[in-house]
Amino acid sequence: MTVTKALPPQILRARLGYVPALDGLRSLAIALVAVYHGVMPAHFGGAGGVDVFFVLSGFLITTLLLEEHEASGRVYFRRFYLRRAIRLYPPLLLMLAVVFIPITLTMGINTATTGSGLSLFYLMPIGAESGLTSLSPYEHTWSLGVEEWFYFVWPPILLLLLRRPRRWAPIAASAAAVVLIAGAFLAEARTGEVSFILRAGGLMAGCALALFLRGSSFTPGRWFGPAGLALVAFGVLHSSVAPFSTLDVVISVAGTLLLIVALTRGPRDLLHRALAAEPMAYVGRISYELYLWHYPVLCLFGVLNRSDWLEVGWFALPLSFALAVAAHWATRPVTSRLRSRMTRWIPA
Repeated sequence: MTVTKALPPQILRARLGYVPALDGLRSLAIALVAVYHGVMPAHFGGAGGVDVFFVLSGFLITTLLLEEHEASGRVYFRRFYLRRAIRLYPPLLLMLAVVFIPITLTMGINTATTGSGLSLFYLMPIGAESGLTSLSPYEHTWSLGVEEWFYFVWPPILLLLLRRPRRWAPIAASAAAVVLIAGAFLAEARTGEVSFILRAGGLMAGCALALFLRGSSFTPGRWFGPAGLALVAFGVLHSSVAPFSTLDVVISVAGTLLLIVALTRGPRDLLHRALAAEPMAYVGRISYELYLWHYPVLCLFGVLNRSDWLEVGWFALPLSFALAVAAHWATRPVTSRLRSRMTRWIPA
């Protein structure tokens, strides 16, 4: 499916390109999530790291879709979904294959097959919401499911919005983000727990930011970066001393929005340079693999040691990092080969 109506020339923007500081922000997000899991049952408020990922994803994916639309007057859905499958599936399949036997031996065949199936088809959000997969070594893949199902819906809606006057697209996306977040507050008030699925409000907020910035010459003040970092830090602190809530999700989302604006439109200040440093950027580039591996590794060693994750985290997390690096390099030839073939299947 394509759309041939290009955006007006006066709002065409330069390509965003690669921004190492955004990978540094990813490294901060994965560190929050990994430590949050690695010190359980001690209470550390790193769960909002997932929302940092969501906002970043929504911003970058929407920016890429807009750039393609501006350059060619269309968006190729087949190419978009195939590129995502090529990027996401090889590392996921490798992780599922490697951990299947250890999880079967330690937690049973039902746990291994059910978790693998839900992860493979991105259905873990349903399992997580229902409570059926509680303490499953695959439960962390709920966020992958939320993201992928969101991207089945968002690109066609975006193209419909781009047929309308330009000002309506960011307004509509912002309204959708507000509705999702309001729904998350209502769901928490009813169930007492944060909704996994409705945390897609962070994805939508990132999409709205991309739409606002794409047609704007806005330049942020120097306070955007420090304020965004302070908000993320406050969310971590707040959820460390109280149960994680939808309010903490909103705080993390707001902080990430400010950080993205600062890192893409602001000056190359100390914060920008720190996040763009190669060690930070590298961790960000393998953050997907880190996310995939750290949770089942913690689960396995927790079961084997018959202990809380806090007792095994000190060696399970470094091992997860090593496995993530190995998985990243092991799957690169596969993804490169598939991308090369994709250019023959779907010419650029």
